[in-house]
Amino acid sequence: MILAIKLFVVLIILVFLYFCQKSLVQAYAFFLAVKMVLPTTTRIGSISIYSFMLLVLMFFVFLRNKQCDFSRSNVKFALFPIFTLILPLSFIGLFGSVDYVFQCKELFKFTLTEIAPYILFIIIVNSQEKLQICLRFFVFSFIIIGIYGIVTYIIRLNPLVQAFALTFNYSKEMFIGNGEESIRGAFTSSTTGNQSEGAIPWGQICLVLTCFGFFFKGLSNTFWKKAYVILAILNCFMSTKRSAIFPLMGVIAYYLVERNLFVKRNIIRFLVVLGISVIVVNSTPTLKEYYHANIEPSIFFWDDNLAEKNEITGSNRELRFSQAKYVNNLISNNELFGLGYGYTTKHIEKYGGNTDALFFESLYLWAIANSGYIGLMVWIFFFYSWSRKMIVDNNKHVDIYVFNGAYILSIFLTNIYCSFAYYMITSAFILKNQQMNKLK
Repeated sequence: MILAIKLFVVLIILVFLYFCQKSLVQAYAFFLAVKMVLPTTTRIGSISIYSFMLLVLMFFVFLRNKQCDFSRSNVKFALFPIFTLILPLSFIGLFGSVDYVFQCKELFKFTLTEIAPYILFIIIVNSQEKLQICLRFFVFSFIIIGIYGIVTYIIRLNPLVQAFALTFNYSKEMFIGNGEESIRGAFTSSTTGNQSEGAIPWGQICLVLTCFGFFFKGLSNTFWKKAYVILAILNCFMSTKRSAIFPLMGVIAYYLVERNLFVKRNIIRFLVVLGISVIVVNSTPTLKEYYHANIEPSIFFWDDNLAEKNEITGSNRELRFSQAKYVNNLISNNELFGLGYGYTTKHIEKYGGNTDALFFESLYLWAIANSGYIGLMVWIFFFYSWSRKMIVDNNKHVDIYVFNGAYILSIFLTNIYCSFAYYMITSAFILKNQQMNKLK
């Protein structure tokens, strides 16, 4: 099996290189599909397959620049996150205690994995035709992994991630979920998709993808859109992570009200389906047991006792306060600038989850530990200015605020993990589509 997986990865790279020679937009679309489907532990040498593909894409972008939009305004647009987020954080790092070379490496890693996909999208996608190519790859690859995600929820295992972790020697080193669980235990009672880090990032990713399905105007209202949205919602709920489910419920409520779907006919349909479902579940012992063990904890996500009963882990209110107190004590000698970007990485490597910081389970804690309260302000300013920048169509500005607000709420509840790249990619889709429609 290990040899087969490695040969499969080699085949993927060969196909990717073929696309790079043929068409940059097809190569980028293929990258999106690989990122969506292949586990995060897939490696090419010492780096992830995602990083490898991004570096190769950058090379071909400069080599075949005639296929791209390198106009001054577009480049400025593409580099907006660098100027408003990365550079300020790198400057703040000068006042931290962590070795500055290490900080630069961590910032480069974050830029490559989380921001470079957005930059390449803005540079490469310069027409509606190219946007639709990327969109098709993006939607269909999620439908595939979304169906698989539900399978992992049912069987309480993620054989895809486990097989790739074993192949690339990550079965022992990697943290799963909040870092407290084993590679097997992380996949019980939650869906995890292709995420080796467990259900938290997968829940966040599905939250972002649900918002994208609701608010992106370039996605036609077809069977595939409906399948995409339904799978995103189900996977988000089945992650059983409150930090993803709570914002999702707000998004769904807004969407139903704003689209006038809270009508008498739809409410009656919902109640009829709900009533039939209750009767069937209560009359079938197997389904009833499955409901109490799996579905009930997802619906009543705020109930800590219910989650504990079904072995679903997560931080409660008391733990959150303990984390905040501990992290603020850590930076008490340098509250403004923090300890230096990448400190959280060093802390987790040294202590794991054996301190009150646990795994810095909030953007607030992560930001102040790395960059202090000034760094936290940088993040807040970035999201504010980014939300403003995304508003091209003034008639839909509330949709944009809900899209951004849901994600911001989620990361303040539990941190960024691996979801920021998806947020930036979906934002790029929305921005480019609005810009192109405005030019018509």
